Amino acid sequence: MDDAALLAFLDVDPADLKPAPPPRPRPPELWDRIGLHPVQCSACGNPAWTTRIVTVPGLGYRWLDQCRDHFMAVIAARPTRPPVPMEDTLSALQAAAEESGLRMRVIASGRAD
Repeated sequence: MDDAALLAFLDVDPADLKPAPPPRPRPPELWDRIGLHPVQCSACGNPAWTTRIVTVPGLGYRWLDQCRDHFMAVIAARPTRPPVPMEDTLSALQAAAEESGLRMRVIASGRAD
């Protein structure tokens, strides 16, 4: 789900989000937002459990803070990937092994539902 779809799913007005720095791994501001005195969820106002930086066209980078319930709702709404047939998986592994000059032996156990 891209940032625009995420904001639409949460019914959050991008103009209401606070400006954020450019995204980078573990910005120091993260703990300030969700630490001992968390900011409010951007969708409902409950204490935020997680935060991230989203890109909003025309507004730049913005903080998207989420409570537990909204964070879990986003996870549940993600599309699931269709299962890949075992034959396709084995064919891909076999081709990679041959390309690398390796021999491959498949040992499998468990249920094949």
